[in-house]
Amino acid sequence: MFGSKDFYRSVWRWHFFAGLYVTPFLIMLSITGLMMLFAPIVERMQHSDLYYVDQVTDTPLSYEQQYQLVADQYPTDQIQRVYVSDSATDATRFQVKMDDDTRSVFVDPYQGEVLGDLTVSHSLYAWADDTHGTFMIGLTGDWLIEIAISFTILLILTGVYMWWPSKGQSKWRAATTVRGKGRSMWRNLHSVTGVWIAVILLFFSISGLSWASVWGGKLVQAWSTFPTEQSAKNVSSTLTHNDLNPEGVKQIPWNLEQSPLPESSAFGDHTITLDRVVNDAKDMGFTRFQVHFPRGEQGVFTATASTMGRDINNALDDRTVHLDRYSGSVIADVGFMDYNWFAKSMAFGIALHMGQFGVWNLVACTVFCLAVILMCVSGVVMWWKRRPSNAVDLSAPPMPKNLKRWQHAVWLLLPISLLMPMATIGMAVIVLVDVLVLLSIPKLRSKWA
Repeated sequence: MFGSKDFYRSVWRWHFFAGLYVTPFLIMLSITGLMMLFAPIVERMQHSDLYYVDQVTDTPLSYEQQYQLVADQYPTDQIQRVYVSDSATDATRFQVKMDDDTRSVFVDPYQGEVLGDLTVSHSLYAWADDTHGTFMIGLTGDWLIEIAISFTILLILTGVYMWWPSKGQSKWRAATTVRGKGRSMWRNLHSVTGVWIAVILLFFSISGLSWASVWGGKLVQAWSTFPTEQSAKNVSSTLTHNDLNPEGVKQIPWNLEQSPLPESSAFGDHTITLDRVVNDAKDMGFTRFQVHFPRGEQGVFTATASTMGRDINNALDDRTVHLDRYSGSVIADVGFMDYNWFAKSMAFGIALHMGQFGVWNLVACTVFCLAVILMCVSGVVMWWKRRPSNAVDLSAPPMPKNLKRWQHAVWLLLPISLLMPMATIGMAVIVLVDVLVLLSIPKLRSKWA
């Protein structure tokens, strides 16, 4: 069955229709992914006068004093968090929530002055992130992208099947040689590129789907969410960890986003100082981290160090600690070893996905994104060259003469699609159009097939 010509045509037809939908999304995801890789680097280079200080002395201002400088400069806005660095030349960075924007405010802790601010919510990174995740059209865009990424997994499987060399042929040669001219050359370029990036593309697809609203939010992320009540002394907040994320940017560990925030156990006369929180966090082993300020009278101080927040590169050091705002006692302490296996793989995967493991990782992600674009472009060119010059239709691969083979391909792919609900919807549409409608309209079928 799997080696027959009709089965090959069935797989090819599935590959074509999935690719027709997926191609523009993969190009968009690759371009915005490149933007997200380099936007933080470019921003630090462009605004080095904000990110770094000129003179370092032995007596920096306390964090409370720096906080007050920002509060005086932005009296009507809400200061939400501070980034604590382990480098003496880094300016202290606070995040301030304004009406429709969150801004990073930079403070020179040695000269005692506010250096300036930069937008977070309307930055290039935030724009690329929003486009990458929702096409900037909210939940509808999220669903469309989820279907595209689910179909990408089908493309990988069908593409590897179509590329797989016949018995006696060298797999190494087939994976490294671009032969022929014209459409043949483009077909070889497409398949060779696809085979080399298949495993990485599968990894990026699965990790990307983990952020999607249906497969990720309703299934995998919900299952992987750490139950804070196992560690916290008091969990009754209506807020979740996701509420700690700045508008338009993800910084909280993936497996904590849906988990409720704990609350301070009782009201007190005085809130502990920011310096107390920072020093306690350092005593617990934190080096580069964020301190999120309490939300409401029973809110908690939260110290986070994670690959998601770009605080650290080693996922083994992922940690989130909640402190009672009045007593300073530790309410919850969640580390990497508390995650389940999928959340652990996500913590490492996010760092790889964002190119955080040094120059080699950044270069590898860049080459991967460019390879995906090349694969998409070569697929479009290959299809265009195969089309008859006077064609007005899609010129899809021919329908198998033996429709049982088409059905076999459907049954083969159906279990995969059922693991991804949005892929099931997309496949159902393809089957409905390609089998029911086209088979009932002979003239349309003759052009389509």
